Amino acid sequence: MKKPLLVAIVLLLIGVAVIGRRWWWKSTDEVAALAAGPPPAALIPDSTTVVLSGRIGAGGTEPVLAKKPGRIRSIYFDAGKYVRRGTIIAKLADYNFVIAPHDGFLGERQIALGEYVKPSTVVTSITKRGCLLLPVAVPAGSPARVQPGDSVRVWATSRPTRVVTGVVAPAKDTTGGITLEIQLASRAPLHLGEAASVQLKR
Repeated sequence: MKKPLLVAIVLLLIGVAVIGRRWWWKSTDEVAALAAGPPPAALIPDSTTVVLSGRIGAGGTEPVLAKKPGRIRSIYFDAGKYVRRGTIIAKLADYNFVIAPHDGFLGERQIALGEYVKPSTVVTSITKRGCLLLPVAVPAGSPARVQPGDSVRVWATSRPTRVVTGVVAPAKDTTGGITLEIQLASRAPLHLGEAASVQLKR
């Protein structure tokens, strides 16, 4: 390789490194400023919106049973993991498997490596729904106006700068008002049991 070409390549690499470093610092500063600053203006309650709160769920839980006798050889999940129907979550020593009965979020481990299980042994739990839900109570006389299918803004109460979109499910009548379920994608940056808020129109 000729010396002038080598020098040109070296200078080009140095230039790319300097530009990249400046971009990285700028991006990091912007993220830090956003996290430290107030919530976005769209999330600040005003005369046209109502903000209600609830806790993230997924329709309750049900047990996942071993269904076969044997000793636990491998475990393939952690609490909170989202799985699809048929996903292998544990393997027994005789090459029987424990699989997810449907889409959902798995609970805490109820078994340990080397443990002998029976068909009725509870391996873990799984949510009844395969999507996240935010149930919120709307008091009687509330000015909130919402229809099934409406898109709404949802965020974790402790992280108001991370906003996601949810869809309103049909309301359920309850004593003193109605209960709304806001459906969220399974990969939304929210956790089961986490306090969350939703912005509704008046």
